[in-house]
Amino acid sequence: MFTSLSISGLTVFQLIFAWQMCFAAILVWQNPHSRCLVLFFVFQTLLCLANVLESAGFTLVGYVITPAFTLAMGPVWYLSVRNLVGASTGGLQSARHLLLPLVSLGLTQYVQLLIALGSIMLLGYLVASLKLLRDYRDTVYQVHADAATMDLSWLTRLLGVYAVLSVTDFVRMNVQPITPMPWKAYWYLAHEVGFFGILSVLLIGVIKQPQVFNRLAQYQTLSQRDDAVQDTQLAQSIFAAVDAQVRQQGLFCQPRLSIQHIADQLSLGVKQVSWAINSVSGNNFSNYINEVRLEQIEKQLADPAYGEVSVLDIAMNNGFNAKSTFNQAFKTRTGMTPTRFRHGTLKN
Repeated sequence: MFTSLSISGLTVFQLIFAWQMCFAAILVWQNPHSRCLVLFFVFQTLLCLANVLESAGFTLVGYVITPAFTLAMGPVWYLSVRNLVGASTGGLQSARHLLLPLVSLGLTQYVQLLIALGSIMLLGYLVASLKLLRDYRDTVYQVHADAATMDLSWLTRLLGVYAVLSVTDFVRMNVQPITPMPWKAYWYLAHEVGFFGILSVLLIGVIKQPQVFNRLAQYQTLSQRDDAVQDTQLAQSIFAAVDAQVRQQGLFCQPRLSIQHIADQLSLGVKQVSWAINSVSGNNFSNYINEVRLEQIEKQLADPAYGEVSVLDIAMNNGFNAKSTFNQAFKTRTGMTPTRFRHGTLKN
């Protein structure tokens, strides 16, 4: 009776899991920047349904397919992240990552071997996904002034948690033959609840994400170090032109200012502009623009002529589009809140 109830509970939970993943696929389809994750959630739906059917004994002459899903989990995560950030190199090259899972469909009699191989592959692909997200962060700060609104640090943390849970799940699956049935059922349920929670956070995160920079493949070289000897005078000359353009034309007031826009106005290459900003200012593009914004904001907060203008309006008029981002940047620069800074300077 104890074991029967455990299996029944697992089946019900798997059906709820499958429904939630199907619902997630519908939701992300409605958001253009996260639409590429539809296949990920469809895959999760099919995995849950396969688990339910096989647990109930519905297989084709004893033929099981869930081990193949184990091998496919890592590639599906990796390809989903690649598509989300725009690092995909094409359908045929992406499809090669799924070749081994497809081949394994004919080898599912070697269940434990496929589970072990799938777990190792999953961890390898998760590491590759984390590296991709690191490159994404470096690149977006080189390209956009409002990089903070495109930050995917939450996804990096989520993948880290998923990797830890996957390691414990790897242990669970490989000790199944010697685990008593009641403990086996509850251990499995605990991991499924964990994965359910992680994928729920993923769904909420991609829906709430303000923007996603989906052109990593186009700009990724900007974040890569160039050890070639560069002309310091040329860097200073380009930076002077960029700085003049940004300040005199008030480009820093544009919340979504991109490095491409400045490069086009100066008829320069994006890589030249990025190199000059990094070399001379010591900042990436996003931090450089925010420094210019903060300089202007400090002047206006200290000017009695702006005494009737709210701090938030001053920040928004100078290019910041989020109160939390502005407050954090201002406090990092000055060591105090904008309101305290204003009161202190106006009194003096």
